[in-house]
Amino acid sequence: MPSPVAPQLVSIDALPLLAWGLIGAALLGVAMAALAPHVLRALPEPLHDPEAPRYSSLATPGFIVTTAALTALGSAVVVWRADPALWLAWSSLTTVNVLACAIDARTTWLPARLSWAGWTLAALGMLAAGVAAWSWLPVVAGLVGALVVGGFFHAVWRLSGQLGYGDVRLATTVGAVTALSSPALALWALLAGTLLGALTGLVLRACGRVGGFPYGPGLLTGAFVALLLPWV
Repeated sequence: MPSPVAPQLVSIDALPLLAWGLIGAALLGVAMAALAPHVLRALPEPLHDPEAPRYSSLATPGFIVTTAALTALGSAVVVWRADPALWLAWSSLTTVNVLACAIDARTTWLPARLSWAGWTLAALGMLAAGVAAWSWLPVVAGLVGALVVGGFFHAVWRLSGQLGYGDVRLATTVGAVTALSSPALALWALLAGTLLGALTGLVLRACGRVGGFPYGPGLLTGAFVALLLPWV
């Protein structure tokens, strides 16, 4: 895969931009706290699992505060580690997909509408990165990342039956966004996300849980773990 923009630590000269970025990360957390209850009420309820909690019932203070805090934290990591030209693309993972994975953690369902919103933000971010670089290379890199990582998870879904298709949609977004930085970041995000997702299942099984388990939170966290790795 092409590597148009590599992640880098912020230099002293970029501190004003870093400060504004961190303010933006905090504001995204506030926006998530304000909007999440409305989104939860507007989402079509899952019909495949009548025993799963309704999305609208998740809008408790604890759920909203946790989701908002994770949005702000993830956004701060992106501001610190990712090239500013890629911030919009990464917002697909720090906003709608944080909410989607919080829902997954409670219901084992990743709402398709949030996945589609994540795709849209990632696509806009790819275009913005292309404009910033005045090149089609970021768009090509994002598409290749989406096809490779999303295709891998689609194959696992088809062959194993152990994943929900929401995980495939999320993996597609993760692949697109991380590949904008480098093939290495996309690979480490895939490895870390797969490992964290598997560990989640093992821990829940050890705690006596039966049936499906939420794979999305581990998969999403893997992208941020990869972004923080100093050698990537």
